[in-house]
Amino acid sequence: MIPVNDDPRWSKLLVGEIRHQFRSVPAGLMFSRLRRSLDTDPSAGNHQKCLGEAIAFFQKYEKILADDIAAIFG
Repeated sequence: MIPVNDDPRWSKLLVGEIRHQFRSVPAGLMFSRLRRSLDTDPSAGNHQKCLGEAIAFFQKYEKILADDIAAIFG
């Protein structure tokens, strides 16, 4: 089950405070792209945009990402 949107682990995962080797290649690529975006533009608005994109991706592909979700969010 995917945690709520305001769970602080989402933000920690996004900025790299939580390190995870994704089993899903597309998820890993997406997080790499989002981190680069935040490196370029660390504004609160961009952070929220990237966070929303990551959460929406996990919601859409929850079944495929079940192993990654369990490993990250326990």
